[in-house]
Amino acid sequence: MKKLATTIAVVLCSIWITSCSNAASESAKETPEKAPTKTETVKATSTTTENKIEATNKKSNNQAKSDEAETSETAQPQIGTIKEMVNGDLKCYVTLVDEKGTEHNLGATFEVCEKPETFLNKKVSLTYKIESVSDCQSAEPCGKSKKESLISQMEIQK
Repeated sequence: MKKLATTIAVVLCSIWITSCSNAASESAKETPEKAPTKTETVKATSTTTENKIEATNKKSNNQAKSDEAETSETAQPQIGTIKEMVNGDLKCYVTLVDEKGTEHNLGATFEVCEKPETFLNKKVSLTYKIESVSDCQSAEPCGKSKKESLISQMEIQK
């Protein structure tokens, strides 16, 4: 009985080993390309990662340059004539004409707009401050906010 069990085990193991080696050789026939080794895979991944980092750095530099150009083109005026001041739900909205005659629609803190008649049709100098502004569609709280440069102070020029 022991010899029979041993013989069956040897036959089954032989069949199993043979079938495994056949499967490996068949898969090699299907994909004639050499499978990459671990070292080659690491090198390829590393090169790909380096290329992605380099591309990201180039994009960041280009974005920074375009942001600088946009900021210089749309720089906030320091001096201008106030044409309109309207209290909105989220901030005060100021329409100003700068010294070059360009009209700007700017945001201001509510404190600046408390007495609009003081500044209307007068030349003023402006001071800006980064403020947290609700990023909602109305005055109702939605839990979102954004940072925005708002007029925090106006002084009438003489």
